[in-house]
Amino acid sequence: MQPRCRMRVPVHYPARIQSDTEAGEGVLFDLSPAGCRMRSDIALNAGTYLALRIAVAQEPTPLAVDVSVVRWCKDGHIGVEFLRYSQGDRERVTNLVEPPLQNEIPAHLAHATSTLSAVGS
Repeated sequence: MQPRCRMRVPVHYPARIQSDTEAGEGVLFDLSPAGCRMRSDIALNAGTYLALRIAVAQEPTPLAVDVSVVRWCKDGHIGVEFLRYSQGDRERVTNLVEPPLQNEIPAHLAHATSTLSAVGS
């Protein structure tokens, strides 16, 4: 198993789950733009493909992950990798887990640099 590229943030979002053979409910416990950790009321195995509809608090439209795959199952939790979702939903997830940096330098100032001159003796 490869280590995760991004940290996941803790969440508690309900989700509708659809596999090739079953539909059910689940709860996400952490989230990143690349995947999540969740529990489900249906039995899922590593390698199972899923479609997810994730209800995000205070947002009227659920996040839609059209294609995801179960990567691992352990202690009643499953690790899911997101494979395909719309660009808009990818951006929504990114905004949920990676809030803007408070100390981010505005673009118009990013290229302005000060120059120091050395005085020769």
